[in-house]
Amino acid sequence: MTSPLLHRAVLNNVLWCDAVCAAQGSAGEFSPTLWQISGGTPPFYPNAITLTGEATANEQETAIAGLTRLRPGGWGVKDSYCAIDLSPQEFEILFEAEWIGLEANTPFKSSHDDLTWRRITTATELDAWETAWAGGERHERTIFAERLLRDPAIVILAAYANGDLSGGGILNHQGGVVGHSNLFAIGNKEDLVRGGLIREARRLFPGQPVVGYERSNDLASALALGFTALGPLRVWVRG
Repeated sequence: MTSPLLHRAVLNNVLWCDAVCAAQGSAGEFSPTLWQISGGTPPFYPNAITLTGEATANEQETAIAGLTRLRPGGWGVKDSYCAIDLSPQEFEILFEAEWIGLEANTPFKSSHDDLTWRRITTATELDAWETAWAGGERHERTIFAERLLRDPAIVILAAYANGDLSGGGILNHQGGVVGHSNLFAIGNKEDLVRGGLIREARRLFPGQPVVGYERSNDLASALALGFTALGPLRVWVRG
């Protein structure tokens, strides 16, 4: 049985992906079981995300087959509940991860730090933030459009230590929870940055659970801070 927090984490992530695409001028479409976008998406963002689990897997697989026939080419699908099998449609698994949640009243283990957090408010700041998040690389297509800065539910944050950029992350308050994502750290400060980002989430959106998804070492780090594993997800891709 899936938890209510898992469902809210999935919805929050879908709304975040929809906001990123809408900021680029191409919002997605919602059905009861699937979010999908007919046009292209920014790098790292899927063309479809499942909204429900195993009970509707056949319906989702059929819908995705129809969508890929309408628009051939590269496709990415986020299988939110690890419930569908797209291998017969020549998809491959890109990665698997775990949804995580931290209830509003749950303490979390984070060392004291001297990070100063600042909200990104201008296009110039956002461009520099995205470059730092990408490890200094610049993509041909901007991922995070300036329009996101005007959405009151979305907060893009940078962390500084002694005036130098140390990391950052994004908070989005949708679906009754606060999603945290796109976390990055410069140097060996991942735990400090994540802990600071969670403190910012609780300061900016008090009384709200914090959710997200992680894998590998990042998942272990989040669980060590106090997050709970909520359930698996899978990302499928087809070239």
